[in-house]
Amino acid sequence: MTSPLLGLPLESVFPALSRHTSIHARAEPRNPKQQKTEKRNMDRLANAFSILELDVDGDQSKDDAAASVSLSTKNSVSVLNLCSAGNGKKKVEGENQQERVTPSGEYKMPLVWIDLEMTGLDVEVDRIIEIACIITDGKMMKLIEGPELVIHQSRECLDRMNEWCQTHHGDSGLTERVIHSTITEREAELQVLEFVKKHVGTYTPQIAGNSVYMDLLFLRKYMPELASLFSHVIVDVSSVRSLCYRWYPKEHEKTPAKGNKHRALDDIRESINELKYYKQAIFKGKSK
Repeated sequence: MTSPLLGLPLESVFPALSRHTSIHARAEPRNPKQQKTEKRNMDRLANAFSILELDVDGDQSKDDAAASVSLSTKNSVSVLNLCSAGNGKKKVEGENQQERVTPSGEYKMPLVWIDLEMTGLDVEVDRIIEIACIITDGKMMKLIEGPELVIHQSRECLDRMNEWCQTHHGDSGLTERVIHSTITEREAELQVLEFVKKHVGTYTPQIAGNSVYMDLLFLRKYMPELASLFSHVIVDVSSVRSLCYRWYPKEHEKTPAKGNKHRALDDIRESINELKYYKQAIFKGKSK
């Protein structure tokens, strides 16, 4: 018999199972010490699985649920270690694993908003020059701003930018900041990675933003470890805007205006405000 969550024999999770649950064998009396140990194991298992509780209103599609909650193999091992700790003398292996098992509890079904500024849109040639990140909970009621990092690229790389990029990045001052930055793409990736892991716990977050598929392409190319955190489901505000234009033209006319600053953090804030507007104007949920 196996555990449906861990994919492991139940006997390995509950050592006492094979000794005391056979319907053909006479149940042997357990001494107080055995009972206390088994109760402690059950309590630890309950605590380990309690982090999987989701704050979901109404029906939840199978795809969304699968994308929102996921335990990695390492996390499953950590849960097993919690269950088999027995008398408490065995320490859970890997502090990083324990940190990932225990989420902050503040951001359920999180959306990780990421915006990149690049030297162009050709992922094989162009490079990332700025990255910013904000995390919200699924209802966009809670928000925490993360790193906003300008990434160094060579003058040769910047000279290859097209006219649009040279004009906008030059006017915003980003080009000059890129030249003087000392942050590499890898260093920026690690900072954002640490921030995301700290706040999403074991949840598999969905990346969100405006035309964020393009940002994800660049992340997969130049920041693959960060890109690997995200679900296959993408929350693209530009798609919602496109549908709003077709189905709700009156509401579309009232869409919040954008500043078009073309700086990563400013763009994310505008995207969040835009999706909040659509949530209020179009996705009108039942009152509670």
